[in-house]
Amino acid sequence: MHEPIREWFKKQWEGGDYEVLDSALVKRRTLYGAIKQKSTGQVFCAVFLVRWTRDTYNFSYKDMTEFSGPSECECPKRIIKLLSELNDENDQNGWAREWRKRVELFWDGREQLSKNKDKIIKTNEPVMFTSGRQYQYFKKDGRITIAGLMIDDNFTPCCRVRFNLDHCKYEFC
Repeated sequence: MHEPIREWFKKQWEGGDYEVLDSALVKRRTLYGAIKQKSTGQVFCAVFLVRWTRDTYNFSYKDMTEFSGPSECECPKRIIKLLSELNDENDQNGWAREWRKRVELFWDGREQLSKNKDKIIKTNEPVMFTSGRQYQYFKKDGRITIAGLMIDDNFTPCCRVRFNLDHCKYEFC
């Protein structure tokens, strides 16, 4: 790929009945775009899963819209704000509404983490790591997550870990 991915994405959609209002590449693996259908005025989200390799064919993608209920849910809020309202007529199977709820829950979780950045996080169940160790208590230090133990109501740090809090239920202590 010789051009920026957002420009490439725009070329994929623009022309004819579609216009790209905004797009964003998240974590270099998911591209979200607010697409306006000119004939109806409706704005929907296109989601492209992108992968990069060092081979000759160094770029691949899978495209879908929000109406197929993608599993990726880190769509930026600025793009969600551009989308048209959904109802039974334009989202007959309800998948786009479910996807938007998951996006909203993702951002609510991120807000809770930033508001409670000095608090201890307790997962509902211990998290098993590849080392074989299990931890249930964590503390965020910026982008770093520290696993630890609660001893006499005090957090005792044990080690840095990498895991995604978005995939488990937790509360703040």
